[in-house]
Amino acid sequence: MFSREPGLGGELAASGVPTLMYAGTADPWHDPMRDYARAHGVGFFPVPDADHGGALRRTAEVLPRVLPFLGAAP
Repeated sequence: MFSREPGLGGELAASGVPTLMYAGTADPWHDPMRDYARAHGVGFFPVPDADHGGALRRTAEVLPRVLPFLGAAP
């Protein structure tokens, strides 16, 4: 899906579905996800010093960014 793994990135970008991505700065997918988001006009934010699983568990940092996005979605 991202630069290191071919997949459905083009279909996701063309779907018209509002998308917000996030990743921990210590996650190996951080840079490819950030770059994908920039290239396709998708929202992205980093979770500082979190690895892949750590970003998912840091709800106190993630939810304040995700909830307004969900509330704004059509």
